[in-house]
Amino acid sequence: VVSGSSASGSGGDIVISVGSGDGVGGSTSITAGASSAADGGDASMVAGSSSSGSGGALSLESGMGSTSGGALSVTGGVGTSSLGGSIALTSGSGTDTSSGSVTVSTANAGTAGVSGALSLSTGSSTSGDSGDVSVVSGSSASGSGGDIVISVGSGDGVGGSTSITAGASSAADGGDASMVAGSSSSGSGGALSLESGMGSTSGGALSVTGGVGTSSLGGSIALTSGSGTDTSSGSVTVSTANAGTAGVSGALSLSTGSSTSGDSGDVSVVSGSSA
Repeated sequence: VVSGSSASGSGGDIVISVGSGDGVGGSTSITAGASSAADGGDASMVAGSSSSGSGGALSLESGMGSTSGGALSVTGGVGTSSLGGSIALTSGSGTDTSSGSVTVSTANAGTAGVSGALSLSTGSSTSGDSGDVSVVSGSSASGSGGDIVISVGSGDGVGGSTSITAGASSAADGGDASMVAGSSSSGSGGALSLESGMGSTSGGALSVTGGVGTSSLGGSIALTSGSGTDTSSGSVTVSTANAGTAGVSGALSLSTGSSTSGDSGDVSVVSGSSA
């Protein structure tokens, strides 16, 4: 089915429309051919290009309903003896300017509901590693690298929480969790800040705790400043904040744990030696 071209006007449209009714609306199906001995046929839907204006838009939209809206599903094909079909969602490049953006979001809630959840996950595996999840911003040859922002919504109830947890293991070590600020070859390294929230009553607590070890040592905690290859190392400051107008400053406690069968831990305060 081909519409005609035009030397001075618009190309002809092609309209595929299914009839309505008081029963179930008619369905539309576009299916490529199957094969028993070679690859199945490809199916392609491509918007028109333009040599002087913007390319045509491509829209996939499920139907509106008086109860629930229609679902929209994009699924890669099943692979019986090899890989399943991949899905690539990539914005267009801009040869002379910027590339297009990609937005994945759920719609705002109505007057008496909640907004839809957004889930990004890989499948589980019974015999090998499960898939990785990678969120990476692009690098830049002459500007700043792209930011990654993870922000939880506010509300008049309890604010949303954020949790980053490495995977557990029943037969090997648990996964590591790492938060590292960026390095620089010509300036200062990036700062790393861990700060609990402000509150109208008490401020949020900040807790750094080593993991429990059942049959061996508990996890250690090391608080060490950075070395200065050509100059001084960084300082370490442990202090409580100044008191307000009607309170006392917080206490500072440095102690080791007690022991029921051996020596308790030592407390050592030592200044460095100098050559």
